[in-house]
Amino acid sequence: MNKLREKQEEEATPAEPTAKAKRAAAPKSGEPGAAARVPKMMIGVLNGSFLTKEKVLGNMPFILFCAGLMITYIAYGYHTERIVRDLHRVDHELKELRSEHITVRAQLEKMEQQSQVAAGIGELGLKESRVPPVKLEVDKDELNATRLP
Repeated sequence: MNKLREKQEEEATPAEPTAKAKRAAAPKSGEPGAAARVPKMMIGVLNGSFLTKEKVLGNMPFILFCAGLMITYIAYGYHTERIVRDLHRVDHELKELRSEHITVRAQLEKMEQQSQVAAGIGELGLKESRVPPVKLEVDKDELNATRLP
């Protein structure tokens, strides 16, 4: 990123070994000095200095794309969980309403029975007629004569 400053530093201190030489001379993971390298890496991640490296900056669109995919995936998981909870709630509510419907329908059928209706109207002072109804027949002429003009 800052190539001019790096060139000036290299020209100013040619006696110092380059970064590649330092990496080559750095101890391997099984050697005693490897433990000191890990905290430096963690410090670089925590303070954000690793984001200024050229490789990271070159891959920033891909990193942002991956971060967007992760956020979308997490949001989709929450959305799916909410839908599943709603389905369970609606299913439970449907079962409750179905059982209530069956209970109310059974009570209505019992109340509509002829014996229940007869007992209900007895409380009002009415009684059930034992004589079957009779059909009255009237001629059209008689019907027209009884009507008022």
